[in-house]
Amino acid sequence: MKFSTYTLLFVLALSLTLLSCAKPKQMDVAAVREAIEAEDAKFVEAFNQGDAAGVAALYTDDATLLPPNSEMIQGKQGVQEFWNEGFQMGLKEVSLTTVDVGGSGDTAYEIGKYRIKIQPTGQEGMSDSGKYVVVWKQQADGTWKLHVDIWNSSMPIPGQE
Repeated sequence: MKFSTYTLLFVLALSLTLLSCAKPKQMDVAAVREAIEAEDAKFVEAFNQGDAAGVAALYTDDATLLPPNSEMIQGKQGVQEFWNEGFQMGLKEVSLTTVDVGGSGDTAYEIGKYRIKIQPTGQEGMSDSGKYVVVWKQQADGTWKLHVDIWNSSMPIPGQE
């Protein structure tokens, strides 16, 4: 039996149509939120100990960090170097509060708020608070890692209060 080109194209088109109608994997948002909050707790613990390697271990290998007033940082090694420099400059203590989590399949987002204490050597301590968005990627072992991380202050610009 010979297939004509038209028959082959019809079967191919029908197959692609059926594949495009497949539902994406449903996300159990409550379970994902719980997992993300557990990872946030690990982040806070490593951060508050000044452990840049521990913080970086929570990111994907190809993570992107988008810190305020700075260039984009790519890769786990760059993330570790960024946090190490931050700890050397006086980053001391952070707290994170998850506001919202959503997503689909193996990608989730987290919207949250942070508070941070900064104590540069020989200077008066200060604090900051702000908001953040993290894109999380689920790994093959089921864990979630930070993939894209961006944050900014909610404090007024000095001199413009």
